[in-house]
Amino acid sequence: ATVSVLYWRMATSLVLSCILCAGAVVVDLKAYGRDAVRVRVAPSGSTITGPLTSALLDNDAPGGESQVLSNGNIHVTADSSGVVTVTRKSDGVVLLEGVSVVFSQPTNGSRPGTTKVTAAFKGRKQRIYGLGEHKTFRVNQFPYSKVFADSLFYGDSQGGDVSIPWYCSDMGYGFVWNSPSLGMVNITENVTQWVADATRNLDFWVVTTERDPPSYAAAGRSFFAELLEKYVDAVGHALPLPFWASGFIQSKDRYRNQTQVLDVARGYVTRGLPISMIVIDWFHWVEMGDWSFNPVCFPDPQKMVDELRGMGIELMVTLWPYVGMNVSVNWPQYLHNGYLATSQQTGEAESFWEYNTPTGNCVVDPTYDKAMEATAKHWYEGYGKYGIKAIWMDESEPDHAEYISGGQWNFRAGSDSEMLPAWVKYWSAGMKDALEKNAGRKPGDFLIMARNAWAGTWRNGAALWSGDIQSTWEELTDAVAIGQGVMMSGVALWTTDIGGYVNGNPEDPDFQQLIVRWFQFGAFCPLFRTHGHRDGGPPADECWMTNGDNEVWNLAKDEEHYNAITAVMYLREDLRDYVMRINNETVHTGMPMMRPMFLQFPNDTTCQTDASVEKQFMFGPDWLVSPVTTPNATTWNVYLPPLPPTHEWVYWWTQTVQTKAGWVAFDVSSIADFPLCFRRPKESS
Repeated sequence: ATVSVLYWRMATSLVLSCILCAGAVVVDLKAYGRDAVRVRVAPSGSTITGPLTSALLDNDAPGGESQVLSNGNIHVTADSSGVVTVTRKSDGVVLLEGVSVVFSQPTNGSRPGTTKVTAAFKGRKQRIYGLGEHKTFRVNQFPYSKVFADSLFYGDSQGGDVSIPWYCSDMGYGFVWNSPSLGMVNITENVTQWVADATRNLDFWVVTTERDPPSYAAAGRSFFAELLEKYVDAVGHALPLPFWASGFIQSKDRYRNQTQVLDVARGYVTRGLPISMIVIDWFHWVEMGDWSFNPVCFPDPQKMVDELRGMGIELMVTLWPYVGMNVSVNWPQYLHNGYLATSQQTGEAESFWEYNTPTGNCVVDPTYDKAMEATAKHWYEGYGKYGIKAIWMDESEPDHAEYISGGQWNFRAGSDSEMLPAWVKYWSAGMKDALEKNAGRKPGDFLIMARNAWAGTWRNGAALWSGDIQSTWEELTDAVAIGQGVMMSGVALWTTDIGGYVNGNPEDPDFQQLIVRWFQFGAFCPLFRTHGHRDGGPPADECWMTNGDNEVWNLAKDEEHYNAITAVMYLREDLRDYVMRINNETVHTGMPMMRPMFLQFPNDTTCQTDASVEKQFMFGPDWLVSPVTTPNATTWNVYLPPLPPTHEWVYWWTQTVQTKAGWVAFDVSSIADFPLCFRRPKESS
């Protein structure tokens, strides 16, 4: 089955553009951005073509005839035998050293002209950051192994595992695997291996730093920041966060009718509690794929939106990508016009996922422009015309009943093997069009929140959240690392379900403590949002279930807990201008809002090398946050990096200047206290 083998020697490089027939393979090297190169290799007799959807903004054709390309500080050569070398010019360091590239039979059902690609590089010990959202309890993802289909399958991931094919290394380079195919990655000391199960050719992008990495620390800037900036230049910059989404977001599973939504909103306003947005969750419709409110439960959406906006509250509404078979009002249109994914076995639109629809639910094919145009129109008629401008894009893996290993479903653009990991990119782009073209919204005045991501989905205005996580201390602990890792993956906006999604019981003393500690973390996430399926609640009625309460006054067991929660709510409200400022930096440079300590303090050895500091992070350049993630804690150790003589750390809760740098034990015996410091210029004496 093997067509050809290409031996590689890699480092970092490129300028100009080069296409070379090298014996058994076709090689194309192209300068792509500052100090960056795109490398493409095709089997003998094939042509270089782009993937179905590219992580890179420009999915251009190959070009050029030079065998040697240099682009800033990166240099790439391809000799007559097809060996490619990528090197950083300033210090001669080989960043990647290839072992082999193998082309073989793709997954059954793939289109003609596709191939399976396995690329292996020499392994080495390194620190790597990015790769998406993963429950590893660490920010440094090395060593790392992932089958992309596992991330997409709810039965494995509960919607909380997201694969983004990018990482950056402490060796001073970044790497994008530019294939939307199913496959896998394995990064260890022995080997780095990437596999695309069905693609046109090998396609990846490598970037390095403008100068030797050690020189950055002395200048006080992390070379990781430079790599992130070049990365978003290549794959796309995020859209701005709307100001109306920068405060507190109230959500639960689920507000089942209009009266309930308005009563909760009024409850926040009458208590003087800050709130920016409220969310209507799943099954507010009659049938799956109707994409409109059930008129029995939400009789006057315009009145609801207007009253909320009069209180300074925007409305977010969930949107699912399925059409109920034989029951949705949109079923005939989507079936007859070929707007749905089809089974490779039958060639027909079949049930992708049956939840709550006995006849089954077909999934929309977002790779078909006419399907997305129709969906955008239905979204506008069902929601957008009322002034709704925030979409909760749930189920956007898309969720499926049976594990998809490839060769099971076809979309207009190609098979599941060829593009399923990037399905969310098509879907989010289509909903961005709905908000911009159908509803007339401009960037910075709409928000999408998705349960999946791929390289560049943030350029569609799509945020990411933590999925259906458990209401446990372990999940809270993991969330602190996950949020930082997501930020290093390029995602601009991320949020956690404060309190966890599954099985939080407001009557349980352990949960009563957990929810406070989770609020203290959530207030310093890019999006500050509570959500959950709480135990209890009244029986289901004609508008289905509503589950237990999830509002602040119902979650806090007593005045002490209530005051602890509201303290961070008021603080977040006061910081909204700061939130917008650091988001603006993210939009323009890729510098994350939540920053691992090594990113903010590049010349601090502890921040660079001590894994213990992954329990804390910087929220923008000024706020150091270390959430308490164990029950009944009395002290919490935090590392305060030394600051220049002109600045000082201040402990927020007592406004006390911290005279000692290094590891400090803070008293957290009060539920209201957790390590929160901000740095400020010293007052002139």
